[in-house]
Amino acid sequence: MAIFTNDNKQPNGGTGKMGPATIIAQGTKLKGEINTDCHLHIDGEFEGNINSKNTVMIGKSGLVSGEIYAQKLIVSGKFNGTTESEVVEILPLGRIDGKIITSELVIERKGIFMGESKTKTGSSDKTHKTPTIKPTNDTIQSL
Repeated sequence: MAIFTNDNKQPNGGTGKMGPATIIAQGTKLKGEINTDCHLHIDGEFEGNINSKNTVMIGKSGLVSGEIYAQKLIVSGKFNGTTESEVVEILPLGRIDGKIITSELVIERKGIFMGESKTKTGSSDKTHKTPTIKPTNDTIQSL
């Protein structure tokens, strides 16, 4: 079941900063493209492209395959593909397999990332690579 809402009420009846949200519930399978300005929470399965000006949250039971372009991506479930987001967070037991282009990458304990990450820095991207340590011919002399 998918729920599409456009009000600012949260389930507890209060209003919060999150604003309107779209929820793809567990047991729902969708294919296609999503373009949204509001928060998107996925507990079901989605295959395709997501373009969001807000936060995309993949819940613990969520599975997304494709491309995600968002302000913020939070992964508690599984994501296979490419994302270009200002902030990417992988929560405990969350998993990303693919390519990440971001200004800020957070991987919490027991979060899994398999793939390539690039830092988004203005107009150019830098690939993160493990530095190579080269031996030098300098010697240290003791007195």
